[in-house]
Amino acid sequence: MSDDELAKMTELLELAKITEQQMKELADLTLEIDQKYEKRLAEIRVAEKMQTLGIK
Repeated sequence: MSDDELAKMTELLELAKITEQQMKELADLTLEIDQKYEKRLAEIRVAEKMQTLGIK
């Protein structure tokens, strides 16, 4: 393998590592958003149920 090929492979490996880290960060963010959404949805359901039962 030539020095040029080695340099390109090294660059590709570094880009792959960066991409993997960004994917992990995006997955974490997506999970956090999903958890907040589920919590808010549960709060709304409880509020609606309480309203139906006449509880304030």
